[in-house]
Amino acid sequence: MSSPMAGVAAVNAIVFGVYGNVQRNNSDPDSLYSHFLAGTAAGLAQSFICSPMELVKTRLQLQDNLPKGALKFSGPMQCTRSIWRNEGFRGVFRGLGITAARDMPGFSSYFVSYEMMVRSVADPSPFTILMAGGLAGTISWLFTFPIDVVKSRLQADGMTGKPQYNGIKDCLRKSYAEEGLSFLSRGLASTLLRAFPMNAVCFLVVSYVMKFFDEPGVNLELNSVEPLLMVQQPAGAVKVTLNKRHHEIHDNHVLRIKHNTFRFLSFLGGFHEAVCCAEMDELAHDLHVNEEGGQYYTKLNEYLQTSDPEYCKRFPFLD
Repeated sequence: MSSPMAGVAAVNAIVFGVYGNVQRNNSDPDSLYSHFLAGTAAGLAQSFICSPMELVKTRLQLQDNLPKGALKFSGPMQCTRSIWRNEGFRGVFRGLGITAARDMPGFSSYFVSYEMMVRSVADPSPFTILMAGGLAGTISWLFTFPIDVVKSRLQADGMTGKPQYNGIKDCLRKSYAEEGLSFLSRGLASTLLRAFPMNAVCFLVVSYVMKFFDEPGVNLELNSVEPLLMVQQPAGAVKVTLNKRHHEIHDNHVLRIKHNTFRFLSFLGGFHEAVCCAEMDELAHDLHVNEEGGQYYTKLNEYLQTSDPEYCKRFPFLD
């Protein structure tokens, strides 16, 4: 357990980090195709950590089946050192190619299916996020489990002596000859039982964490968690999205400042020459479009809303 626990944080950081950045920098970030490309890139990036991590995990889990007298490892570090010493760099990254072949379609289907499910709900609740995340993980494993079976066999091969397989094709051919086509689904049920709750909780926790960092100090009640979305939703769907949340928070902040400025300056007679509300609103907008004027009236707005005497001393222009 210590091997996956040591790498799971790094793996998920890479997955969500690469996914979010690739998706946002795509020419059409709102399309499902951009999520497909971002998920593919995330799967490729994380495979460089996931492959050696799963290699060590597989060998530690299978070592109890080794014959008496065979070398057994006390933990992941000893196992990694032994692989490096006996098999070198290629041994540590054994199965990297097939891990990438599993994770690229795996994560592309993972994020696209989640996105499609959450988009279909007008106002996703935490329960919706849990269900969408769990089902997305299940769909991903259904697509990629046969590749994972071959990967695991290749990574476990050679533990008892001379390797049995010469590559992916040889592993497929020999496994099919000995066990039939059913070997590709061996262990699928237990994998799906693990995948649903794991991915459900993963997406919900990511939504919590992103909301916390996007809005510092916010009270994170369960019913206030927003879904992990990367696109602008159509009319009638969820309006707040992850990749645009910073901009929306900023825009809402500026809008509140403009409204406050409008109200306070109107009260102070700052718009005494305006003849209608439309002109007053246009003037308030112009004050914030202009950089110098925007800074001035932003400070004015802060001054008008504070009762701290020390803070007011910072605005001598209002004396």
